[in-house]
Amino acid sequence: MTPAFSYPEPQPEWPSWYSEYRYGAFYLFPPPDVMHRVNALRSHYDPPSAAICDAHVSLTVPLPRPLDVATLAHVTECLASQPAFTLEWGPPRVYPGVPGVVLDIAPMERVSALVAALEGCSCFRGAAPRHHAFSPHMTIAEFVSEARTQEILAEVRDLGLHGAWWCSEVVYAIPDAAFRFHERWRGRLGSQPGEG
Repeated sequence: MTPAFSYPEPQPEWPSWYSEYRYGAFYLFPPPDVMHRVNALRSHYDPPSAAICDAHVSLTVPLPRPLDVATLAHVTECLASQPAFTLEWGPPRVYPGVPGVVLDIAPMERVSALVAALEGCSCFRGAAPRHHAFSPHMTIAEFVSEARTQEILAEVRDLGLHGAWWCSEVVYAIPDAAFRFHERWRGRLGSQPGEG
């Protein structure tokens, strides 16, 4: 028996990196109020990226194969071993070494430990290595010029883009044939006494 996940067939018009994400990946999705706010910025400053996925924090590399019952159970165990935590988002900044405006995500150590636990799960055996070092963020605009990056940063710098949410769940999202990502599963992190 396998989970009821459906995966898209790669389309001829897909660039190669689309195909890498056929089996999805794991993400943090912000709560509705933050999601709405960041989605509005993404739609304004980067409509192509906004059309692919709602506001999110990318955690893992793409999965190299479909999830089955056994590997999903392993993911559930991995997540339960990681404590829930307060995630801080913002302010806006330039992504290091690449044009584009992102919202900072902290604490780096906590998010990095979560990524290490996830990518240590059996479902990532044989996965392609990261193209860049992990740096948690929520994207406002990517694939823009250096000049446009500075313009966007100046426009959003004073919008009060910062806050925090209680991070207790991780989302598994998969693209459809139009390469629009959809949430397909949520796993809970372990709790901390008196919090949540």
